[in-house]
Amino acid sequence: MKNTLIGRNASISLLFALGILFVVGFACGGSSTPPPAGYVGFWTGEDGSTITIRGDGSADYKSGGTSVSGGGVTVDESSKTLKITFASLGPSFTIDKPPTGDKMTLSGVVYKKGSGSDSKPDSTTSSGKLEIPSNDKLQTLVKTTMLEFNDAVQSGDFSDFHKKTATVWRDSITPDEMREAFKKMVDNKDSFNLKKAISSLDATFKPEPKIAQVVGVDALVVEGFYPTTPKKLYFTLKYTMDDGVLKLVGINIETKDQ
Repeated sequence: MKNTLIGRNASISLLFALGILFVVGFACGGSSTPPPAGYVGFWTGEDGSTITIRGDGSADYKSGGTSVSGGGVTVDESSKTLKITFASLGPSFTIDKPPTGDKMTLSGVVYKKGSGSDSKPDSTTSSGKLEIPSNDKLQTLVKTTMLEFNDAVQSGDFSDFHKKTATVWRDSITPDEMREAFKKMVDNKDSFNLKKAISSLDATFKPEPKIAQVVGVDALVVEGFYPTTPKKLYFTLKYTMDDGVLKLVGINIETKDQ
């Protein structure tokens, strides 16, 4: 299957072979109770930790050598607790201050909400020049993008995904036009389940990420694959700096033999 979309300012090509079922050794995460809307998003703590909370109740957490990928989040505002767990394991936080605007405080750490990226200093120099983030930050960035795209395909609603793309792309296409561009995937969503395929996996970046010109702007180009089976999932994702965070301007996904 191949979908190609060319807008006024941006273009996207996405290839995905239907009928391929990914096999991974873990059940997918998620919570039976969706979190309050204010908690949904990508959060970066003052201590460098990151939290990703999605509308379907799935969540990721990364802090130093500790990480939970593709887990579930449980938010209990009455007892002021937030838990991110996978197979019953994971961190528990005290909700000191619930989300207000783009900030919340968990167990004494202030978290700031971004749009699928980490804080500006790790992606740009003081002069504003785009730079390549660390491997850990790239892992989080790429997986967040892939799972957010998967959520759009599974729901058939690209409104939230559209809001998180860069202005240069967002201004050239509507959510309905984006959905139409990926209609074949939406119609065959049971064969397109990235959450099940990659939640427990890390990506291999190859070749090395680079900075290049895309639709007239400096962009971070990230290529690589997830070791899914029976075929590997290859991707090319392109981001530009927009409102202080990295946002998507291009995506390409395809499966290839091992």
